[in-house]
Amino acid sequence: MQDARALAIEEDAPVGERDEELALAARSDPTAFGLLYSRHRLAVFRYLRTRTSGEDNAADLTAVTFERAMVAMPRYRPTGGGFLAWLLRIARNAAIDAGRRGLATPLIADIPDERPASLPEARVLANERRTALAAAVNDLPLVQQEALVLRYAAGLTAREIGDVLGKSDQAAQKLLSRALATIRESYRVDI
Repeated sequence: MQDARALAIEEDAPVGERDEELALAARSDPTAFGLLYSRHRLAVFRYLRTRTSGEDNAADLTAVTFERAMVAMPRYRPTGGGFLAWLLRIARNAAIDAGRRGLATPLIADIPDERPASLPEARVLANERRTALAAAVNDLPLVQQEALVLRYAAGLTAREIGDVLGKSDQAAQKLLSRALATIRESYRVDI
């Protein structure tokens, strides 16, 4: 078996294929799991940040996710959705478990401000727009909210989203399309 670092930087294989090889190597090589952690921790954190009330809770659930993944590595089987989809399914279950314990919030609790405004009036308007957008997203059916979060917070494709949600890639694409159409209809901001 190849060295884990060589698998991580292999140029001619797509990232998904390298992930699969690293995941299989991670069953016996902690270095391979560490490389997978480095590659995917931000996507998992961003996804969990939408499911929790703060960054500390998201960081805690990210740790839980990777701990569960490490324990489950011997049972990992490559599927069409890939390693990241498998990992986000674990993260989703960790968030659901946290919700049962009262640690989670609505799916879209807050939309972070990517470009903070310098003027107080602009900050207030930007905050109102983010609040309105979060309300529009929270009015969607839960499965559509989940699809949006997986697409835009975790960066998954429709195929990977389908794998996480247990749906076909066409059904996942339809969920995304319907969610975006509904938001366009309900969310209007005068700029």
